[in-house]
Amino acid sequence: MATFEFEGVTVYYEDHGAGEPLLVLNGIFMSCASWQAFLPAFSAHNRLLLLDLVDQGQSGKVDRHYSQQLQEDVVIAFLDHLGLDRTSICGVSYGGEVAMRVAARHPDRVTKLVLSNTTAYTSQWLRAIGHSWEYALATHDGHVFFATCIPTVYSPQFYEANHEWIAAREDLFVRVFTPAVYDAFARLTRSAENHDERGRLEAITAPTLVISAEYDYITPLPNQLELAAYIPGAAHVVIQGAGHAAMYEKPTEFTSLVLGFINHQTTGIVIA
Repeated sequence: MATFEFEGVTVYYEDHGAGEPLLVLNGIFMSCASWQAFLPAFSAHNRLLLLDLVDQGQSGKVDRHYSQQLQEDVVIAFLDHLGLDRTSICGVSYGGEVAMRVAARHPDRVTKLVLSNTTAYTSQWLRAIGHSWEYALATHDGHVFFATCIPTVYSPQFYEANHEWIAAREDLFVRVFTPAVYDAFARLTRSAENHDERGRLEAITAPTLVISAEYDYITPLPNQLELAAYIPGAAHVVIQGAGHAAMYEKPTEFTSLVLGFINHQTTGIVIA
């Protein structure tokens, strides 16, 4: 719906609703459009801010490699663009990695933090997955991309029960994605290769919720437990029966967790 300029790159964002601000940051293969079904709930009581990071969605593409510091800087520039001193942030997967960077390095800018299906560092397991994605993306072939990158995003149960819907998404990707899109995905993947916030997470002061999923094969549950342990006072919840794409597999649970945590006020509650 709107854009701003960041170091010569046009960055796309959407601004929905009113109330306490909530910024949502996307996973690698996601964009603002990925949240269409969540708009009514997420904007009912909050000012919902959706942001396509550099190389995502409708934001500009760059012809160079970069680290996630670039995306961190984009988020801070975005808040400054809107004149927001602080906001709550919900980051999913790659977006969670960016969100934890922001919260650790700019604690005064984050009110509450939700980290969903993400990890404190890129393990050898995740690095190998990223390399397989890069090989697939380099083919510029939608079928190769889908077969390599997508099945493990979902739980086996969801994939089996929703195979027709997933197959339709494959057809859509083949029609819509261009070589420029695949190259952007590859740069995003590479930018996370050296992600490691383990030494900084104790600097996070915002109340934090870590959301995991039982069948997350991209950022497995042990890594999620480790992430929660690094953040002072972090709460942790596991969505049962879901994979890495828990927001799609269990949208009611995901929405309830995020909004319940972001909007719940604990001031004045007395435990008898």
